[in-house]
Amino acid sequence: MSRLFSDSQLREFARPDEERALEALRAGDLPGVRHWLKRMASGNAGLDALSMHALARKAGKLKQDMGEARAREALYRIGKAQMRTWIAQFQAGDERGAIADLVAVYKHQGDARTQALEETETHVIFDLVPCGSGGRVDRQRLAERHPAAYGDWSDGVNSLCQACKACQHALNDALGEPVWTTDKGDEGHCRLRFRKRASRGRQLFQPEERRTLVRTRVEQARERLDAGDTAIEPLLAGQRKDWMPWHDFGVVWLEHFYAVALELGGPDYLDEMLAQTYEPAFHAGFPHYAALTDEELVREVARTWNYHCADFTVHEEEDRFVFRLDPCGSGGRLFRGQMWRDMFRYGEDLAPLIPEPHNINFNRHNAPAYCTHCAASNRAQLKDGPAGDSPRFFVIDGHAQLAPGQPCRQFSYKKAASRAAMDPDIPAQIGLQEWRGDGG
Repeated sequence: MSRLFSDSQLREFARPDEERALEALRAGDLPGVRHWLKRMASGNAGLDALSMHALARKAGKLKQDMGEARAREALYRIGKAQMRTWIAQFQAGDERGAIADLVAVYKHQGDARTQALEETETHVIFDLVPCGSGGRVDRQRLAERHPAAYGDWSDGVNSLCQACKACQHALNDALGEPVWTTDKGDEGHCRLRFRKRASRGRQLFQPEERRTLVRTRVEQARERLDAGDTAIEPLLAGQRKDWMPWHDFGVVWLEHFYAVALELGGPDYLDEMLAQTYEPAFHAGFPHYAALTDEELVREVARTWNYHCADFTVHEEEDRFVFRLDPCGSGGRLFRGQMWRDMFRYGEDLAPLIPEPHNINFNRHNAPAYCTHCAASNRAQLKDGPAGDSPRFFVIDGHAQLAPGQPCRQFSYKKAASRAAMDPDIPAQIGLQEWRGDGG
């Protein structure tokens, strides 16, 4: 199979939208800027939706398998690990920084709409109208349509909001008072209230801050353009990683669920959890990716990596495009201890390496727990074997990143590539020996 694109074309495909917006701005092309801002606003949409469904389904599975009481205990443990850095920050008296970073998490959730912060002598109040995670579950009526996965809790609160409330309970218990509380409203609306302790009676945020803190960079850039202000370069540069607070919060949250699954039933139970909660959400994208041309595929996967907070290059081989991730924005950055707010490091509570080989950890020793979801995505794409027709758009080499400093590799196979000619070592990493053609 001949090469389709030059190196310069591939570099162009991989450029983030923010660079194109900056070029339009410098050329005085304001309609072009607005076009790219529209794309930038939706850049994280697919990743955000996948994370939302996977998190909610994992909480729902714990309830199905363990019963509600034990599931709540597990969610509380996850919440305690999730809020570790915020607990320390509140205890140190940095209420302004802790609240600002919690606002940053929620303002970046997909479909979230925010209102300016309110501040009294005793509280900072943040309204989501609606919330983009648990509130989206409510708006889409997922708990009613799929109660086992998204609902069926005795208090009527959906599975994703249960996990959020567990974070609040863990924080409040550590601080000895209800510092963070929420009130759910209709149609996914939610009011977050943060009680002042060290700063009681003092103003934490200036009036303009209370308005801008709840706005993403894209929202701020649009507001400035609407007001005739074109000095928006700082808002465009690096925008692909602007949503890192919610991205990293969600990634760490998922890893904590994997750690709990390992404690409950070892790699077999984690394998089952991923098969039932992650793979169905991943599989939902197959028709879309199968319909893409090779150029559309490499552009879309590159856009995904840009918004997955990754640093990467892409090159072309005879049958596939190879993305070199240095690091991957989730598993790679977790492995290197590079998450936002220093939220995660392997070896801490609910942050295990898996010591023994298993199909769900690419049959590796001391494999990072988070990277199991990539083994699950490989399985979803490859389990129908060499004669199958599932798109191979996001295949991971699970043996590329054996140490924190090493890059990972991801393959997107061309439409005309021979499925039977695929390197059998890749499916063999997850136990699919039939690709070898000799049964082993």
